[in-house]
Formats: sequence, C-alpha cells, structure tokens
Amino acid sequence: MHRLFALLLAVLLLPGVAQALSMTDTLEAWRQSSAMDRLQLATRFGKSFVSVNESFTAGYFVKCIDEVAGYSNAQKAKIEDAVRECVASQLRMTGQGQSDE
Repeated sequence: MHRLFALLLAVLLLPGVAQALSMTDTLEAWRQSSAMDRLQLATRFGKSFVSVNESFTAGYFVKCIDEVAGYSNAQKAKIEDAVRECVASQLRMTGQGQSDE
C-alpha cells in the first residue's frame, strides 16, 4: 500500500499534460471541465497506475471520478481524493489491497 501512495505522490509532482485540471482541483471543477480536459488528466493517472493493476486505464479513471463527483456531498472534495478512492476500491475488489509490509 505504501508503493501506491508513493506512486500517487509522484503523479502529483510530475509536470502535467493537463493544464486545465490538476489533482488539487475540486470535483466540482472536474464536473464543469471539458471531456478532453478530464481525459487528459485521467490519462496521466492511467499511465502512472497501470503497472499496479492493468484495470487502471484512463477510461477507468474517467468513469470512476465521474461517479465519485456525482455524489451530492463530494463537490468540495479534491480530485486527488477521488483518485485515492478509485484506486483503493479497485484494489479491494481484486484483493490487491493487502499491506506489503
């Protein structure tokens, strides 16, 4: 699990392709952004996380973040919070969420 959070930190620190959205933007900003901007940011996530689990594609992140952003109480949450939830949820479903300590 520590590797996962190190990977998430690396995504945060990498210079981004997506200029309109960043991990620190709110889910409301995600919902209001264009499909291309969401796809560009999700592509970064997919490239960063696909080595952890092959299901972590850009399409997975777009769909999952869209779903999390649709929760009525999530609008002020950050995109990075949704990514963490998406990763953790998928790893729980595939049994990969075990601690590597």
